[in-house]
Amino acid sequence: MTADLPAGMRLVEVTEERYGEWLDSWLGAFASPPGDDPEVVDFYRRTHPPHRAIAITDDAGYVATNASLHRDLVLPGGRTVPLAACTGGSCHPTMRRKGLMKATLHRLHERAVEEGKPIAAGGVSEWPIYWRFGYGPATWYNSLNIDVRGVGWRDDAPDGDLPVRRVSGKEARDLAQSVYERQAVRTPGEVIPPSCYWDRLAMDPANPRLEQMLAIGGGGAPRACVAVGDRGFVSYRITSDWAPETTPRNMLQVIDFLAVDAEAAATLWRYLLSVDMVATIQMWYAPVDNPLAWWVTDARKLRAQRHDGVWLRPLDVPTLLEARGWAGDGALTLRVHDPEGHTDGTFRLEVDAGQGTCRRSTAEPDLEMHVAAVGAILLGGTAATDLTRGGRIVARDARCAQLWDTMATPERAPYISYFY
Repeated sequence: MTADLPAGMRLVEVTEERYGEWLDSWLGAFASPPGDDPEVVDFYRRTHPPHRAIAITDDAGYVATNASLHRDLVLPGGRTVPLAACTGGSCHPTMRRKGLMKATLHRLHERAVEEGKPIAAGGVSEWPIYWRFGYGPATWYNSLNIDVRGVGWRDDAPDGDLPVRRVSGKEARDLAQSVYERQAVRTPGEVIPPSCYWDRLAMDPANPRLEQMLAIGGGGAPRACVAVGDRGFVSYRITSDWAPETTPRNMLQVIDFLAVDAEAAATLWRYLLSVDMVATIQMWYAPVDNPLAWWVTDARKLRAQRHDGVWLRPLDVPTLLEARGWAGDGALTLRVHDPEGHTDGTFRLEVDAGQGTCRRSTAEPDLEMHVAAVGAILLGGTAATDLTRGGRIVARDARCAQLWDTMATPERAPYISYFY
């Protein structure tokens, strides 16, 4: 049911020959066209291959872009499902409000269903846009700004005095991939990147422009990487702020922070807070349940700002509810409205011993919602009770929304650290 297009426009697959044009159209809409930077273009060609990209074109060239990548989404309980990772959405400013984004997303959703993927996901540039296409905010993260000289460190933090060592090149690349994959399986909401995503850590010299385009870092300072055995990895840059008449007040920006356990994470944080001449640490992405606030002596010197992370668009509700693990038992009947028709209907969810079964039903619903609300509450990171109070979910009884949250809330807060 791909949407109709204005006269003179057509939706096309992107060819190898026109990939540079597609990439410039997409990233240029966000003021970061790669142009003739071969390193950046080669990286995107491998992580965002041309055969996954689509565009809308008129006689003058591409006017809208989009893509869906093959990825896997980690669900509560540790299982993964095939994911259509949607990215690359853009529209030329002269073509706004003509239904072009709707047309590209409808095609990506159709393709996902054809490929047997039960869900699509996207990182959302602007909040008001994507709900109407069936996407709901499912994970959250904090950006951190830390006053290093005031925050302190508790003597009883779980730090086993583990050694921290420098790593670089292929060792850094391979270690980061290994640690990420081990931490991701315990973190609902994580999306598993392709192996080539980690090649950026082997680039010598590092490409700060690429990391800025990936929204994981920025600045031109050299990148440093350190590790804690095979259990933790962090990469960062230090920006100098030092005049002759002042005490050094450099800023350390964390790019990657990966740890498989609390002891490794605490060791890495203690290291970062001890780097000489650093007054401020900034981190763009941190889990909302990050224990750092309980490891420092003054958590008010750790300023966190909450943001929405990945938005999920269910395409097969029964498959998703049966694939994820559940924290409690119970039964609910859900009425789901999907304007695109992929997963519209009434479904009976029954959970026993943490395993769900879901079938179509004719019963009266306990909870009624747009498919975007299902995406928001699927992982347990957005509360059904909040959406009920906000009017996004209609509950037969308030206890029905409470039951969903009791069953759905996982041990770890859903989080994504890889923005594709």
